[in-house]
Amino acid sequence: MSTRRLRAIRGRRGDQSLLRTIVTIGFAVAVLVIAGLGFTYKMTEFVMTIVNDDIAGFGAAAVGVYLIGMLPIVFLTLWAVMTGKFRDVEQPKFRMLELDREIERGGELGSHHG
Repeated sequence: MSTRRLRAIRGRRGDQSLLRTIVTIGFAVAVLVIAGLGFTYKMTEFVMTIVNDDIAGFGAAAVGVYLIGMLPIVFLTLWAVMTGKFRDVEQPKFRMLELDREIERGGELGSHHG
């Protein structure tokens, strides 16, 4: 195969990879925006219920539950991003398979046979 043809194939693969990345990020942003708008709308409804005193205590309880449930997830996600837990998401799978092979060989976990 000629060098020119190899470069063309690599270029197409690079373009496909770039396109896939752009589409994935686009979908992620769209989902986050739509979900964020829905969440904001629902929170606004609850706050208006509290302000208008339509149903005493209903909105306050709902807002409190949403915030208490949401904050740990936000902080856990931020911690994972900041510490690089999403850099190689396949690594834990390979580690688990490695440990499984070690157990199947009859070895103890953590000991290295030489």
